[in-house]
Amino acid sequence: MTRPRHTDGAPSPLLRPALTFARRRKGPLGALGAWSLLESARTFLTGYAVARALDDGFLAGDVRTGLLWLLALGAAALAGGFADAGVFRALGGVIEPLRDSLVRRVVRATLIRAVASPTPADTARVSRLTAQTEIARDAAGGVLLTVRSFLFTSAGAFTGLAALSPRLLPLVLIPLAAGLALFAVTLRPMAARQRDLLDADEHLAAFAGRTDHAARDIAATGAAPLVTAEAAPLITAEATAASALARWSAVRVTALGLAVHLPVATLLLAAPTLLSTGLTPGELLAALTYVTTALLPAVNALLTALGAAGSRLVVVLHRLLGEEADAADVREEQAHALRADDGPRAPGACSQGKADDEVPAIPAPSLPREPVHGPEPFRAEPSPPGPRPTRGPRPTRPALPAVTLRGLTFAYGPDAAPVLDHLDLTIEPGEHLLVVGPSGAGKSTLLALLAGTAHPRHGQIHLAGHTARHARTLGTAARVLVPPEPYIFEAPLHDNLTYLAPDAPAPRITEAIDTFTLAPLAADPARPLRPDHLTPSERRRIALARAWLTPTPLLLLDEPTAHLDAGARAATELAFASHPATVITVSHHFPAPEPGQRVLLLDGATPYLGTHASLLRESALYGELAAGLGEPSAAGSRGHRVDLGVGGE
Repeated sequence: MTRPRHTDGAPSPLLRPALTFARRRKGPLGALGAWSLLESARTFLTGYAVARALDDGFLAGDVRTGLLWLLALGAAALAGGFADAGVFRALGGVIEPLRDSLVRRVVRATLIRAVASPTPADTARVSRLTAQTEIARDAAGGVLLTVRSFLFTSAGAFTGLAALSPRLLPLVLIPLAAGLALFAVTLRPMAARQRDLLDADEHLAAFAGRTDHAARDIAATGAAPLVTAEAAPLITAEATAASALARWSAVRVTALGLAVHLPVATLLLAAPTLLSTGLTPGELLAALTYVTTALLPAVNALLTALGAAGSRLVVVLHRLLGEEADAADVREEQAHALRADDGPRAPGACSQGKADDEVPAIPAPSLPREPVHGPEPFRAEPSPPGPRPTRGPRPTRPALPAVTLRGLTFAYGPDAAPVLDHLDLTIEPGEHLLVVGPSGAGKSTLLALLAGTAHPRHGQIHLAGHTARHARTLGTAARVLVPPEPYIFEAPLHDNLTYLAPDAPAPRITEAIDTFTLAPLAADPARPLRPDHLTPSERRRIALARAWLTPTPLLLLDEPTAHLDAGARAATELAFASHPATVITVSHHFPAPEPGQRVLLLDGATPYLGTHASLLRESALYGELAAGLGEPSAAGSRGHRVDLGVGGE
């Protein structure tokens, strides 16, 4: 059973914990009151000494008496300075333990929720632990200091007015009470508007936290417009709450002005009558002194503190003191569910219900069939989707050349030397081309150009007769790139494998999982993968299985066996060797090419294209890269491996 929440801004639910806290801090609160008595004495002398100095001293011709009363007023001011220092020391002994107590409550409640609830941690509690506890500390200190000052200053001022002439009390008290009553009317709406603003701020903070956590997926899936649309009403709600709070603040300022100026106006209007009925000029001046130098600043500070810091304090304390009650609700509901459950509970079958104060989760964007390209060519996935081929998982080979390059030139800057310079190349459908060369020779750059994530300075690129720009719009119907750092969604393994091939049959998916040794990641089919928890080998094998499943005529593999052990490398090589698509592989650690398989050696301005045997005869660099390679065995070249240059560009 969930306990009722009191969130209407009324302070009554806070009374009991406030009294409990006050009993535990009797010493600092007593010291605070003792130092404040000196402030009352200073306030009393502020007006009374002026009246006596004027009436008994200067107006009576007794300068000595007048100076003595002024000297007493100065001594009271010095004593008040010592009192202020003592007040702040005592205040620290009250407020700092309050802040520590609130932090302990929030941390304890958050830990209880984290242990007892299967739902993810609520990021709004970060705001409660940091910003809101500091708001409570500052607001409580300001309110306590201001209320204390108002009470003891008012006591000293009203005592002085009564000592001067009891007739002065109603002239000050009645208009002051009227202004305070008008101000009191604004307290509840101000607290409600402050609560609305904090609610909106928490909702927006929670949304921002989830958005930050999902930033990779949002960028990769092109979901930024969706996230923007969902954020807009949250931002609007916070702006609306802030505007409403500002309007009530204007009403509060009006009430403040009335409370501050009405007593002065009343005294001035009544001055002729008072003087004609026996009130002395010194007493009238003393009354104005009490009002203008003591009461009005104290009232101004009080109303400002209660209207701003006070409303914030009430709302924030409602939230912070409700943390433990909410956590107790979680434990109680979980215990009730366990008692009610007669049968065994499946893993992950706990209730996913939201607590009263939780924010609805951001709906996860649907995974697109193609990823969206970023500006960095070597981290990109295949282009956005276009028309999908209607053939099965093994595509029909196109009649035109799979790849045609004419005069291809690329450089990384207008003044940089070309990485590829007037490269001409034709690759037939179904051919498996191996691209090798030293680091910086342009191997990964060539794949980026074919994938459309980089653009040549000069030359033409055609994929099965389509220009590279048009091929980009065809998505996987034109090509699929496996980059050096493949992107993995925070989604189940099945979704990661099939988002480029949503119609892949179940037996084919099972074959991919077995071929690329992904069974451990498929133990719980509904559990999302955590990309930051995957090893480089697991990330690589997921990307390779995804490409292997995709019905595309052209596969671009950039260092496909990086991070793989010997068994995984062998399985990968066998899987793609039998793939019917055209395969272009950039690798520095790959089995010796099959007899007759073409190899493209990139070496600066002079590329070489030929078979393994011909390149050994024609290129000293290839001979160095292939040093130690033995002749293929009767079983083929799968048992022989050559290091063909270092990592991709």
